Amino acid sequence: MIADFSDSPGLMNSVSRLLRRVANRIHTPAATEKILQLDGDLADKGAVKASNPSLTAIVEQAWAQGQSIDLSTVGYGPAHWNNGKKFYDTPFPYYFFLAGFVRSQNCKRIFEIGTHFGGSTNAMLRGVADPSEAHVVTVDVTDLNPTLHQTPGIVKVIGDANSEGVIKMAVATMGDAPIDLLYVDAAHDFVPTLVNLGLYILLLKPRFVVIDDIVLNDGMRSLWNVVRVTQGASAINCADVVPAIREPNVGFGLLWLR
Repeated sequence: MIADFSDSPGLMNSVSRLLRRVANRIHTPAATEKILQLDGDLADKGAVKASNPSLTAIVEQAWAQGQSIDLSTVGYGPAHWNNGKKFYDTPFPYYFFLAGFVRSQNCKRIFEIGTHFGGSTNAMLRGVADPSEAHVVTVDVTDLNPTLHQTPGIVKVIGDANSEGVIKMAVATMGDAPIDLLYVDAAHDFVPTLVNLGLYILLLKPRFVVIDDIVLNDGMRSLWNVVRVTQGASAINCADVVPAIREPNVGFGLLWLR
């Protein structure tokens, strides 16, 4: 199934433009200095908060269980970085973690922000124990893999996750019952990712949240510092538990909300 809320080709959604404009205004030289100081304070506060041992066990169980799930036909798709290879048709390690997490935590209702080619989407779908019960909604401004439109259990939404149309589509599609998992892997910067989290945690009431690339850049490190302070023992970087899940300079965050 597919729902298209994209703008005219080549145009950015007005909400995303507004968010970037606001961020640019915030980052004056004086504001930047203050933000850096706050980042240091938040990092110090977050560092003293130990994660829940049960959360560590969840990560280990998910990784172990994911190794037994067949992801042989699941690939990342076209690369958006320059290292020589243009297309990846094999699964990345964190796909096995996502599949194992979905299986071990009995996740069925999943909302993903950042489809790309659908590698993580398909990995999570494979993790659902009973495929007939899978309800995976995935959102992206691009539509790189049309096969997702015909995949049972997947609803592909084209558009900006922070736009009015997509927000309403998300609520209409997921209904009022809390979802099992929110997975965020989209605009890797502080403001748009924080807006993603704020909107969809409020509206969809997920049991767990997974955030990719939590230490990829300064903006994401700042975001993760804020999350660690506010969520305390309910937040963990999965790569600190099982380094094979994700590179140490990228990170893979997990929140246990209920």
